[in-house]
Parts: sequence; C-alpha cells; structure tokens
Amino acid sequence: MNMFKKMRPLLRDSFMLFGLYLVLSIHPLWGNEPLQGVFFDPLPSPPANRHWLMDFHQTRKTVEKELSELVEATKINFVDIHVLIPTTLKRKATPPSDKAKEVAEWANMQTLDNLADFVNLCHRYGVQVEIDLANNMWIPYSVDTAHHIGQSGWWPRPDDIPWTESKVWYTQIMEYVEARAEHPEAIAMWCMFGNHQWGGAEPVLWDRNDPNTATWWAERFVREVWPAFKDAGKRPKAAPIMLPIMADDPTWNVLPPHDRLRAFTHLKHWLVEDLRMPPDFWVMSTYPRCDPAEDGFYYLREILRILGPDAARHLISTDFKGSGHNIDDTILSLGNMNGAEVLRWHFSKIDEYGLGGWWIWSYRDTPSEKTGIRTMSGQWKPEFVKVIRDRCERQAKAFDP
Repeated sequence: MNMFKKMRPLLRDSFMLFGLYLVLSIHPLWGNEPLQGVFFDPLPSPPANRHWLMDFHQTRKTVEKELSELVEATKINFVDIHVLIPTTLKRKATPPSDKAKEVAEWANMQTLDNLADFVNLCHRYGVQVEIDLANNMWIPYSVDTAHHIGQSGWWPRPDDIPWTESKVWYTQIMEYVEARAEHPEAIAMWCMFGNHQWGGAEPVLWDRNDPNTATWWAERFVREVWPAFKDAGKRPKAAPIMLPIMADDPTWNVLPPHDRLRAFTHLKHWLVEDLRMPPDFWVMSTYPRCDPAEDGFYYLREILRILGPDAARHLISTDFKGSGHNIDDTILSLGNMNGAEVLRWHFSKIDEYGLGGWWIWSYRDTPSEKTGIRTMSGQWKPEFVKVIRDRCERQAKAFDP
C-alpha cells in the first residue's frame, strides 16, 4: 500500500501526459504548425475536356519540378487542388449509379491513381494537401436548366435526387485514394465542394431572391450527403466552402450586413445544430478589407461569432482576393494598397483572430487571370514571394520544437 501511494503521483502524471499526447495526435490542428499555402494548378489552363490530374502519370516530372520550386521559393507547407467530377468519370458526363459497389464501375481509374500519386508527392516535399471535390450535382438539372453547367456535355446532368449518386461519388473516391496512397497522412482534409452553374466554385448556401430555389436544394443536398461524407475514410473533413457575399448591387445593398453571411449561419445550423456532425475544418473565401468593410461592419469578427468560440483554430481562410482580382463590383475598396500589402492585410487578420490556416489564389497566371505569384512563363513575382516566404519562415520558427 505504501508503495502504491508513492507511485500514485507518477501514475497520475503519466496518464495526464498520455491523454495530452492523444489529443495532440488525434486533433487535426492542435500542436501543429498552421497550414499555409497556395492553390496549386501546375500547368496552364487545360482545354475544356482535360485537367492536369488526368495526365499526371505522363507529366509527373514537370509537376514535381514545379511543386519543389514552389516549396523552395515560398516555404509553404500546404497546397489546395480541385478534383472536378468530369475528370473522374469513365464515361463522359456519366455519374456513378447510386447502386455502384466498386469505384471501378464508374471511375476513370487513371485519374484516381494519379491523385493518390500526387498525395505521395506532396508527402515527399513536406506539404499537406486540401482536396476539394468539385461536384456540380447539388441541384437537379430540371430545376435550373438554363444556368446548369450540365448543358456543357462534359459535366453530368443530375437527376431529381442527385444526392444518391453524389454520396457514391464522394465516398468511393475518398476511400479509394486513401487506400491507394502510400502516405494518406499528407491529405490535410477532404472538402465537399461544387456549384451547379460554375462547377469548381463555392456552392449556393445563401438566400437569393430568384426562382431556382438553389438554397433549398443545397440544404437538402447537405443534409443527405454530409453524414456519408463525414464518415468516409479516415482523413479530416472540411465543410463546403463558404462565401461571404460582398456584391455591390441593388439586391444585396438593401439587406443588412448579416444577410451577406447566410452561408455561414445556414451551414452552422445544418451541420452542427441539426445533424450534430461538426466538420474538422471550416473553409471560407476571404476578401481584403472586409473587416471592417466600407459599411463599417466587421465581417470576419461576425463569422467567428456565428461559427462559435472554438471555430478560429478550425477555420481555413482561402482564395485570398488579392493581387489581380477585380473587386470593383463589391462594396470593398483596396484604396492605395498594392498586392504585397493586400497579402500582409490577410496575414494580419490570420494573427488577429488566430485562424488555423490559409491558402492564396493562385500559383500561376492564366491567359485570362493575372492572380498568380508566378507568371505563365515561370517567373516568380518577387514582391509576393517575399511576403509569403517571410510569413512561412516566421511561423515555422515559432512552431519549431
């Protein structure tokens, strides 16, 4: 008995340390360096029927060179990529059957194998990857046919209950890639993503005064698909990317600021309050000078109030609307800020609110958009690279054990 009494403090401390270890090892962020990265689209914009992941088995050396140069130049630890549903389908514009048992029944296995190999490549260069699974089947083709990207002949035309096929698509991709990759731990998160009109874009989670009832269908889609999405595989899951509405037009300008954040209030209600299945990460697009905005409202502060007091460390601020982005049609103004100053503004807000990570749009310029930190010819834009590198190196030192 005396021996037990002497050992009790040691046993207590050992259990406490073991418990702390479990928390730090299981939770996707606690104890880890914040995620800091770039939307990675390594090749010039492909033709309408191609995507770089479809050809990765042939272009691996080129992509590897670009990824290694990106990491060396900026010291990032995180990249974001989009996986578009058309690139994953065996038969053009034909989604999986809701009764599909095996992924090979409907999938372009080369694309999925390429995705798994890219995950391994990220591990090799010490970066984690957010994989945004872009599915256009959030709304039936019959509901908003005039605007539906299903008209393209490349994206699927969803039926009137598109969540059944969508559950198969999301879950079988995640489970296959995690099993196929040698280093699935390089997947920082899977994100439920997609837009019926634009494909690879934020879903319509806000209220709109139009007849297509997009928000009603989005709610049904989320309620039907999220439980299966959340349970599939082992890697963390991110809620659908949320978009604050900063439009400067008669419809939005007559509404109070809170209405511009309906995507956040809706998703919090659906996932947390009703389904009781909170995500591992919240992901949102972020505009510069939105906190406070021109109307005096602090949008980032309100977003965190909506999501809850513990949300900050789970929130990934993405798609920075900085250099090259035209925000003339928004209520925001950059004033005299240049591109580097816009990045510094974003970083200051990451620090102010203690957000869990960020990624920048984008890696490379395209013929139509000059939003990259690298030109189409491969030249780095030094004013941006320096700001990003300084930021990443400071954070790495702060979290260096």
